[in-house]
Amino acid sequence: MSRKGIKCLFVSAGTAILVVASATTSSASDLHAANSKTPVTFAYSSAWVIDTTPLTTQFYNELVKQFDAKYPSLTLKLEPIPGTYDDIVTKLSLLFRSSSTAPDVAELPTQVIGQFQSSGELMAMNKFLKTSSWWSTFPKVVQSEGMVGSQVYAVNQGENDEFIYYDKSIFQKAGLPTTWAPKNWAQILSAAEQIKAKVPGVYPIWLYPGNLSGSTGLLQGAANLIYGTPTPDIQVPNSTKFVIQSPGIDAVLGFYHDVYSKGLGVPMSALPSNGGIGYGGNLFQMGKLGLAIGSNYWGGGWTKTVSSPYWPVASKVVATAPLPTEFGQSPGIATTIGGWDLAIGADTKHAQDAWDLLNLLQDPQNSLNMANWSGFVPPSSQFGKDPAFVNFAAPYNAESVDVLPYGRLIPTSPNFDAWAYGFGEATADMALHPSTTVAQALSTFQGYAKDEIGSSALVSEK
Repeated sequence: MSRKGIKCLFVSAGTAILVVASATTSSASDLHAANSKTPVTFAYSSAWVIDTTPLTTQFYNELVKQFDAKYPSLTLKLEPIPGTYDDIVTKLSLLFRSSSTAPDVAELPTQVIGQFQSSGELMAMNKFLKTSSWWSTFPKVVQSEGMVGSQVYAVNQGENDEFIYYDKSIFQKAGLPTTWAPKNWAQILSAAEQIKAKVPGVYPIWLYPGNLSGSTGLLQGAANLIYGTPTPDIQVPNSTKFVIQSPGIDAVLGFYHDVYSKGLGVPMSALPSNGGIGYGGNLFQMGKLGLAIGSNYWGGGWTKTVSSPYWPVASKVVATAPLPTEFGQSPGIATTIGGWDLAIGADTKHAQDAWDLLNLLQDPQNSLNMANWSGFVPPSSQFGKDPAFVNFAAPYNAESVDVLPYGRLIPTSPNFDAWAYGFGEATADMALHPSTTVAQALSTFQGYAKDEIGSSALVSEK
């Protein structure tokens, strides 16, 4: 090897050493910059709220980009929680047990706000809400969802409400009008009986029974009927006590008895193993269902974007109508409202940063994407009228906005889950054993509620 060659080798080696040293220094600098950023943790459902995994991934990847770009000194640390409703609530309970694992911001179902607030795990947000541009656009009933006393501990991310879906072709075969708006429960039962008599091979009505979907089953099923009675209380207003007997509860159990004793309902044996709370939407696609008391998200599931599964002719086949009150009494329409909410952990060391994240999640585009991709009604009345929402799943999204003002919140106090489970036991008995009487179902419900909640926290209303 010539001396020139040796010299070139040394120069090349020296250059390489300089390059490696420079790269190492740069990497260390980048790592230091990343480590110097304040992490803001966000615990959220990775498989239950947004309808598909690709849409979930897209939403949260975009959120990280938005947050990190808007707040360069911060970094968003996602804490995805897989699994079902119960898995999410269980995991959140474990995270909040210690200040070292409690998230700065958490996504949680409406039903458990009281449970976490009563344990001192959520921070009141009143001082932040005063500065927001969107809070005033939430209807009062939606604002009250996360309130305990005068303090707001959670703000809604998206609502679910319920109404009637019906198959126009099945109605036509049954000799029923294809433009239909029942005025009371008797007309709903009459339509189901007519379908059973004239259209063999289909289930006349979807009325969700049981407790396989936890308190969400009550939210999307029996509670809508309870709220449509002249005695609509589940929890006594301005009290921690729950109602275990009333004319309204008797009427709802009577309605379930009529549906299942007459062979009008979908048997529990036909439901998927996960509880199948939205399975009525699939039965419509199969041409196997006449009418349903169903949730607003069914229509969105039929869109090409969500595809669970895609049903391009849905709007030509399935129409909607509001769910009437029991006798058509004022206000004439009944629905529950409840969805998913955002809360700031009481132990957060970065309250302002947590609020900045929550505020970003309420950004117009994020709110609309969350609504469309999760089957929600946007909490803001402005966004509910936006064509990007109304036209995403027409005509179903428009119906969900129309019935929302008639909605009544489900309870958020800690005992609600037990009350709902007991009521689910009663409706499950009727679905599994159609000869079950109202008195027997009521006894099942009351026994469970007394065991789990305690008689002193329960009342009867007349």
